[in-house]
Amino acid sequence: MELLLDTRERDASVRAMSRSVGGQLDMSFDVRAEDLGTVRDIVAAHLCWWRIDNGTAHRMLTVVNELLTNVLQHTPANNDGCRMASLLLQKVPDGVTAVVSDQDPCPPVYTSPGSLAEEGRGLMLLRALADDTSVSVTPAGKDVWVFIGTPEATEHF
Repeated sequence: MELLLDTRERDASVRAMSRSVGGQLDMSFDVRAEDLGTVRDIVAAHLCWWRIDNGTAHRMLTVVNELLTNVLQHTPANNDGCRMASLLLQKVPDGVTAVVSDQDPCPPVYTSPGSLAEEGRGLMLLRALADDTSVSVTPAGKDVWVFIGTPEATEHF
């Protein structure tokens, strides 16, 4: 699966590019609520293709969805009214990493929402599901990195 979708040269309502090579999925796209399901499907297909166990895959899908939802809800649109982001998903020896990059340099802010609040639990969810996380402010915006380890395989001799 070298090139899944590239609409940069077309007059399309969805701008997206995706490339997958050897345990790595690299996507850039306009984040829209109606497309999050498609992104989840693409990520799920790659995790399945890479033989990632269901528990790890479910955790990663939830984390990626939360990170992209945060881009949608908390980053300002660019001059074209778009919220462009990229997702780099990689299979690594002990698990899976994901980096979601957006054009907003403001790092996520941890809040302690009230028990009935409908928002504000994203970072708590991220920390609960991921084994490691970090945020880096970059010249282009920010990168949010997560690592989710796979269960150790036991060998029987």
